[in-house]
Amino acid sequence: MFVKHYQLRATETSGLALCDALRHLAQTVVAVEGALSVDVYQDVDERKRFILVERWLSEASYVNASQLIDKSVFKAVLAQLDAPPEQATLARL
Repeated sequence: MFVKHYQLRATETSGLALCDALRHLAQTVVAVEGALSVDVYQDVDERKRFILVERWLSEASYVNASQLIDKSVFKAVLAQLDAPPEQATLARL
């Protein structure tokens, strides 16, 4: 399994718009072959912080999906952020 973790921070005024954009992104990603799941979380103490966790069958599935997904879906998320997302590739211990 290949896991990508993103930490995103909304601008002061884009919290609801970011929620909508992340929901749409999650629905789009999970429909792609090789995607196992997508989870989106909002920090309960810091409402502007969101976490997106994608689980993929393999790194190749992730790379392939990145080419297949309409870039406007990503742009809708990026437009609501106050900084580029922090990302990590995770391995289960």
